[in-house]
Amino acid sequence: MLLFGEEAGGEPRALSLLHATRVLLIVAIVPTVLTLTQGVNLTGAPGAPVTALPPGELAAMVAAGLVGWRAAKAVGRFGASILGPMIAAAALSLGGVIAHRPPAEAIQAAKFFIGIVVGVKYSGITLAEVRRFLLAGLGHGAILAVLAVIFAEVVLLAGLAPPLDAFLAFSPGGQAEMAVIVIMAEADVAYIVVHHVARIVLVITCAPLVFRWLR
Repeated sequence: MLLFGEEAGGEPRALSLLHATRVLLIVAIVPTVLTLTQGVNLTGAPGAPVTALPPGELAAMVAAGLVGWRAAKAVGRFGASILGPMIAAAALSLGGVIAHRPPAEAIQAAKFFIGIVVGVKYSGITLAEVRRFLLAGLGHGAILAVLAVIFAEVVLLAGLAPPLDAFLAFSPGGQAEMAVIVIMAEADVAYIVVHHVARIVLVITCAPLVFRWLR
């Protein structure tokens, strides 16, 4: 989206700040909502320690992550860093090679680095940018959050998914950030990630057409 926005004449820094603010807002709100409405405990260990998992299984997880990512990227798959490893790990799980979740240390490290990635985007931000972009990003995130609740409610009323999965599937956070929250909440990872990838594909496909129409 940043590339499309820049090609359409948008300011890269402004777009980056808007997206970072949206992600920050959603990632801050979602855990609170899960705790208050679904009774989800996000304070416990997200999995077993690395010392409790078989070495062969750990090696298979690493291989699934690296090979799946590179393979998905090579074929131009959207969300390669998430979808590729997920497909590879799913195949190994179905084959009985992987029987456990990733170790707690890996999930905690992912949370740590994702937080840093979001935070550093505000480096050097000025007061004028706070007024202009930060507030706009908060408004943008709030609008998307309301739309997400509406769509999740439709899914619930139709009986298509449990409340937890429906809420997380339509939450407009970043793909990587939401994936970590999904794992922590022990929700249906495949169902939710596919929804987020589909959203990205739809936006990437339609955004250039909208930009061209606005011109």
